[in-house]
Amino acid sequence: MISHHEGAIEMAQHEVAQGSNPDAKRLAEKIVTDQQAEITTMKDMLK
Repeated sequence: MISHHEGAIEMAQHEVAQGSNPDAKRLAEKIVTDQQAEITTMKDMLK
């Protein structure tokens, strides 16, 4: 699941960097933040 979230972050970062629609870019920024937080939670659970 972590690798799935990492893939979502990569796609969202591309949208932030290359996208032209402001709404899509804001959503992508939220996806990066949310998915990174979930990765952190999952890694903590695995400890």
